[in-house]
Amino acid sequence: MAAKYCPRWLFNLCASMTAYEFIIGDMPIKSYAKKFSGGLSEHYGEIKHEEIESTAEVMLRFLVDINAENSDELLNAFVYFNLKYHSDGSKRKIKGIFGSAFDAEKEIKFSEADCLKSFKAYVFGLRSGVTYKPAAGWDIKDEENIDIVIDIIKKDASISDAL
Repeated sequence: MAAKYCPRWLFNLCASMTAYEFIIGDMPIKSYAKKFSGGLSEHYGEIKHEEIESTAEVMLRFLVDINAENSDELLNAFVYFNLKYHSDGSKRKIKGIFGSAFDAEKEIKFSEADCLKSFKAYVFGLRSGVTYKPAAGWDIKDEENIDIVIDIIKKDASISDAL
């Protein structure tokens, strides 16, 4: 069976971006979720917008539960962490000799629960000062060799997708 599933880190990154764009944007979360699910589905097996939407929503609920004042910064920092590091803190190589971090997985390794668990661990680690965070002014759009992600981010979300 050929690999066709989105890598866990990329799903987590896109769910985080969905929540981030919802906070800084002016459209329903479903519009952003459809943008990211559509973009990922062009490269991998279908990812339903409901998966991304529900994952982004539980991340936002967690931020409300902890009374986070800088939710957008925390989400952007988690985007950075997912792009640059594995969940164990080791550096992620986007392009390697034998493949790419964007290579499809043979089985589904992402889930709402897994993403939320990673996000909670990251936020508490960040608050404790034991995890990596981006430099001030970091923007994912300035990163190189992540064309798949940049192409999705550059697409405009549509208000009609919220219907």
